[in-house]
Amino acid sequence: MGKFHARLYKTDRARDFEHEQDRYVRMRQIYETIDRQGFQWIVVLVAGLGFFLDGYTLFASNMALPMISYVYWRNDTSSLRLTCINISTLAGTLLGQVAFGFLADKNGRKKMYGVELVLLITATLGVVMSSRGEDGSMNVYGWLIWWRICVGIGVGADYPLSAVITSEFAPTKHRARMMASVFFMQPLGQIAGNIVSVIVIVIARNNSTGDEDLTRTVDMMWRWVLGIGVIPGAIATLFRFAIPESPRYLVDIQDDPVTAEFDATTLFSESPGMVETSSWGVGSSMQLPPIASIASTSSILDDDEEELTRLPPATLNSHWRLARTDIIRYFWTEGNWRSLAGCSLAWLLLDFGFYGIGLSSPQFLAKTWGALHISSAAPNWMTDDRPHANIFQMFLDTSVRGLVILNVGSFVGGILLIIFAHRLDRVALQKYMFLALAALFIALGTMFVCLYSGPPAIVALYILGQILFNFGPNATTYMIPAEIFPTRYRATCHGLSAGAGKLGSILVQIFSTYYHFGSGTGDESTRRHGIVLLVFSACMIIGAAVTHFWIPPIQQKRNGRSKLWGGKPETLESLALGRMGRKSRDADFRKRASRHRALSMSG
Repeated sequence: MGKFHARLYKTDRARDFEHEQDRYVRMRQIYETIDRQGFQWIVVLVAGLGFFLDGYTLFASNMALPMISYVYWRNDTSSLRLTCINISTLAGTLLGQVAFGFLADKNGRKKMYGVELVLLITATLGVVMSSRGEDGSMNVYGWLIWWRICVGIGVGADYPLSAVITSEFAPTKHRARMMASVFFMQPLGQIAGNIVSVIVIVIARNNSTGDEDLTRTVDMMWRWVLGIGVIPGAIATLFRFAIPESPRYLVDIQDDPVTAEFDATTLFSESPGMVETSSWGVGSSMQLPPIASIASTSSILDDDEEELTRLPPATLNSHWRLARTDIIRYFWTEGNWRSLAGCSLAWLLLDFGFYGIGLSSPQFLAKTWGALHISSAAPNWMTDDRPHANIFQMFLDTSVRGLVILNVGSFVGGILLIIFAHRLDRVALQKYMFLALAALFIALGTMFVCLYSGPPAIVALYILGQILFNFGPNATTYMIPAEIFPTRYRATCHGLSAGAGKLGSILVQIFSTYYHFGSGTGDESTRRHGIVLLVFSACMIIGAAVTHFWIPPIQQKRNGRSKLWGGKPETLESLALGRMGRKSRDADFRKRASRHRALSMSG
């Protein structure tokens, strides 16, 4: 590990490059160094391992909660306790996304990266060790709520950090695939959680003699399912603390282009050197004007313009009045609040539908499969109340059904996105997949309202839905906010967008608690679920409209129109200019800085 760190991330020789003092030359060298690289597997691995743990933790919990319910609240037919545990996790996730997004912009990506995994590992161990104590001396429900909030904070923190670090280290031509690969680690984590659940249940069943305490056996099962997730977390943490600070953060926020260039050139095993002027600006709206053309039209800058040239835009580290002025200017005056609102609303509407269809509920999975055998209201964990029903078989069937209905589609969708992400405009893809999901929900809702009872067709449609989710908005809502905002607000905006998504999932959890859709027996329950799916289809249509009107395109426009397929991706620096593009004050600032440098050279 030490050799790995020294070879890739050593930064103490930054003073070797102090001979070049021009900030904008350094910026161009850094961006060119990054864009010359190939696919960065190391960055994907470092960011993806954490996201793998996030997927494992969330999905393993879906398998573990029915076991917890069996152990502690076996005869409780209400799902209120489990809903509160889920809401506490989602609330913690929302808090982690917003707080760590802001802190990553204020304190740096590296200072925050790794901290969230330590928190997640600690909280997971806390959940695993939760108990009632000696003779009921503790409240296990209270401990589970507390530690699940902490788990949620750790999971939520990883969203803006992993997305932003991946986008800022990625070459422009590989950015889409790198971010898609990182996000793909989440369904891989979900699959791992499901497989671990199956293995644990099978081992417990095979070792069961029928004489031991069944409650104790199930209690051990859920602790193993959740506890094993600590192993990939520990591995990921070692890499997290070794990754360097983002070169773009060093340049744009800390104003340290010397260290940034050394980190970039060392990471990519290149020698520092001057960038070719002719190659800069390809795919970018910021090009350096020829010195002669500037000298012929102007000989000197006035004092105010010269002073402005020396000052980069205010950041969250600036004095609060300067930061407030820049926030108002960028988001309100230049209209970029619509981009933030678009990303946030799209994520909220997606999660409202995604969490609302109740795919993780054992009874819902069994009902979709056509294998729900309960005659009246039953506890959440129970899918078969017949006299000779086996508890191990119920848990095993739930895991297998989840593996088929959830994981097959999410895996296929993730693979398709990795293959085609670099060729597709993510914004257009998100819009069309929203519409496809709306059509799917209408089809499923109509089938349920009409009491269609063909499990193969319903299972196939749910698998198709998972493909559309993960090929489209489930991934693109994660990717887009890490691309379209400037470095000084990138993590904050991603955290706010992701937090809005979790707000949607919290609202639908509350809604489902009182409406009781997705589970239960009888035709009335089925019809009610169909009506809810029709409501969710309206959410998907609104999501498509929000995406179309409020989220700017990621790829370059041709003849004033963006292309769904085959367009050239914009650089992060071009996208950071926002909705005004070259008319933005940031673009004007960069041009004047380049003009000032050119004039000084010509003089």
